[in-house]
Amino acid sequence: MPYVTSLGRRLYYEVEGEGFPILLHHGFAQSAQSWRDAGWLGRLAPRSRVISFDILGHGRSDTPHDIEAYRMEHRISDVSAVADAAGAERFDMLGFSLGGRVALATAFTHPDRLRGLVVGGMHARATRLTGEGVARRAATLRRGSARALRRALRQNTTEMSGLPDPDPEALALSDEGLLGWPGVKEELPSLCVPTLMFVGEHDRMLPWVEDDALTVPGGGYFCSMGVDHLGAFDRSDLSGPPVVEFISGLSSEAD
Repeated sequence: MPYVTSLGRRLYYEVEGEGFPILLHHGFAQSAQSWRDAGWLGRLAPRSRVISFDILGHGRSDTPHDIEAYRMEHRISDVSAVADAAGAERFDMLGFSLGGRVALATAFTHPDRLRGLVVGGMHARATRLTGEGVARRAATLRRGSARALRRALRQNTTEMSGLPDPDPEALALSDEGLLGWPGVKEELPSLCVPTLMFVGEHDRMLPWVEDDALTVPGGGYFCSMGVDHLGAFDRSDLSGPPVVEFISGLSSEAD
């Protein structure tokens, strides 16, 4: 199994398919396996070299109990380390939920490395917008057993096959580590990477995502009808085709 070391910590990653690389950053309490289970790899790998990884604190990657490891600047460094290990100097990036935040931050920190950007289920505003909910979830995580965590995070034994049990403290720190991130809402008008944003119809973040998408110069947007936050990820039959169309339409001159 391939691992890369980023800032002294090991990250598990996978590469599948051929073509221009696309790096996938999953959301909170997911893993690289989540993209496969939801059908995203089946849609993307026939036309792209897909790079997925277990983000720090999740799955087969290290789970340090140090909040500094989960700050945004370290998340961005992890993205670069995985891309470098997979031999992707330039790549498209698809981030969902927490991964959407990291994808947006990466686009402003390393715009030269991204050909295209897809953000699912996330806005560009400060994390503190939902800070009270994060605090409640972190407290619940720290009280829970691994089995209770799996139920709470909508993960069953089949989905988690081959993965370590969730680490409650690492998951809590994954949330708390980004609470100080100010977002990039004010910078969106200067975003120079072709961008597509999507969200579930019943996701409470929909108004923010929709508004942010309209702020991006030439940005694209779509709403996955009839689904909530996680449904926009799980139903790749709804969200996948517009993403594939967007990626396929990016200029080959940037390849």
